[in-house]
Amino acid sequence: MSLDHIVSVTIGGLTVGMIYALIALGYTMVYGVLKFINFAHGEVFTVGGYVAAFTLLAVGVDADSSPLMLAGALVAALAVAVLVPMVLGFVIERIAYRPLRGRSRIIPLLSAIGVSIALQQLIILIFGSKPVTIPTLELSSASVGLFGVRIRVLALVIIAVSALLMVGLTYLVKSTRIGKAMRATSQDMEAAEMMGIDTNRTIAFTFLVGSALAGIGGLLVVMYYGSLKYDAGFLYGLKAFTAAVLGGIGNIPGAVVGAIVLGMTETYGVSVDLGFLAWFVLAGLVLGLYVQMVHVPRQRVGHISPDRRTPEYEQSIVNVYRLTPYHGVRVLMAERTDALLSVSAAHAMRLMMGNVFLAAVAAYMFVNASARIDTRWQPVIAFAVLMVILMFRPSGILGEAITEKV
Repeated sequence: MSLDHIVSVTIGGLTVGMIYALIALGYTMVYGVLKFINFAHGEVFTVGGYVAAFTLLAVGVDADSSPLMLAGALVAALAVAVLVPMVLGFVIERIAYRPLRGRSRIIPLLSAIGVSIALQQLIILIFGSKPVTIPTLELSSASVGLFGVRIRVLALVIIAVSALLMVGLTYLVKSTRIGKAMRATSQDMEAAEMMGIDTNRTIAFTFLVGSALAGIGGLLVVMYYGSLKYDAGFLYGLKAFTAAVLGGIGNIPGAVVGAIVLGMTETYGVSVDLGFLAWFVLAGLVLGLYVQMVHVPRQRVGHISPDRRTPEYEQSIVNVYRLTPYHGVRVLMAERTDALLSVSAAHAMRLMMGNVFLAAVAAYMFVNASARIDTRWQPVIAFAVLMVILMFRPSGILGEAITEKV
């Protein structure tokens, strides 16, 4: 595997991950405040891409457009890609979600799915069912040399713009008055209202910010790939939601980390040989064994109450994890008399099965080192990574590392 190919794949994976991150931030912000998933967020992303594309087409830009005309068209496309999704997000929150606030979580979830379907059909009615395609622009095709590899300038622009937006969002949440209101509403809505915070306004603002980021993501996708389909929001939204869960749903940094991990995994999964990927799986297996044999046993021993803490009992907890095939099964098969021991045994069995799965995958990859995964399996790779992460760390990568959530 050449260094040139690795650099190219890495930049591509980082670019895709940053796009996922812009969409995932909307999911994680809404969940942090309202504790439900806005499944219509993917369609908001699609609307942003569509209105941006039709703005560029209306202006008439092409490969021969002057730099001044191209800059003006991009500014106009960015403006509509932000404003239209913001208005749409505000309307969705006001009509579809606010009246259902306080109800069972399944009710707003069903409403979100209904809004998603309605928006998808609305896109077809307004823009048609054919993918929207923009002309190849100079910015889209331009490339620069990096480590001896030609990298698209637009990929670097996407990475830089996304990083700046995420830094700005972090500052907004951590250091501004409305950001403090968002955090207070997230922690306890009733207490926030008692302190004089307008929670309706705060929640609406959360939808506005998330929708604006999704709209910018739609514009970047149209620029990067040159086209966008009316149902693209479903898959992008699902992957962005996966990224949010992967990083720790409700955590802004977690959404970014999860999106980058997801984008890199997808891109590497279909771009390099199985023999190269096997080393990553092997590293995951080593980490999984460390978690099972060292990290988790220490945590479980720490949960033992002082009145029951004896060397023999501590060793029994450790043995459940380190000698799972024997001690774990024996504890599960016996009559349940110790809650901590039974829970530890069930947990140890899940960890062991995950490690066995990783070992089997690594062995298969090494045996078929020269083969590659078909690109049609790209979404499957993403969700496989999610399942592995949730098996070893159900709260997500940063789910417990950051206490302050939005």
